[in-house]
Amino acid sequence: MSETAVLKAAERTDAGKGPSRRLRGTGRIPAVVYGPEIQPVNCSIDQREFSAVVSEHGRNAIITLNVDGGADGHSTIIKEVQHNPLSGQVLHVDFHRISLTERLVVEVPVRSEGTPLGVRNDGGILEQLLHTVEVESLPTEIPDEIFFDVNEMVIGDSVHVSDLVVAGQAEIVTEGDRSVFVLVPPTVRQEDEEEVEELEEDEEMQEPEVIERGKREDEEDEEEA
Repeated sequence: MSETAVLKAAERTDAGKGPSRRLRGTGRIPAVVYGPEIQPVNCSIDQREFSAVVSEHGRNAIITLNVDGGADGHSTIIKEVQHNPLSGQVLHVDFHRISLTERLVVEVPVRSEGTPLGVRNDGGILEQLLHTVEVESLPTEIPDEIFFDVNEMVIGDSVHVSDLVVAGQAEIVTEGDRSVFVLVPPTVRQEDEEEVEELEEDEEMQEPEVIERGKREDEEDEEEA
């Protein structure tokens, strides 16, 4: 279930790419707090402190965000984190102010547990088609992750959202007929590998022809000279 963490923030008045870039250069992340009954609050948080909170408490933690040391912090969850696609650096964080007594919808990761029977005995391949599902619950009951035991799966088996189970009053709202895991036969992987091998063989066969052709053209040029 969701844990509670505390994070300090500093209010900021400058907006735009330039100020945000300079802010990140000092080890801080531009952020905003928004939600019902408040005006959006532009602020910044420490990069290391934010990473530590997420690492220790999870992506769906309830975070008490204290802006400029205010006594009454905002109860929030992380709504969105923007990353640099190349470096992975956190560029911006959106915090959503919440009520601890009102249900909300968040995305929760799905993980597999164990090794399928069809993998152990028949060389099958477990594929995960859906990595997160939407869950509706009180903020204090948001699961960190949803696990599914795949030990008894055999080739041809599939797991749907409707097969997943969450504790307490939480409810999965993603469509129940969507596939999460499938166990496919090893021939699927073998066929892919065979196609790659065939392409490599074709390239090897074509390369000497190109070299030989180039050699003949050089010989013809010498004769003409």
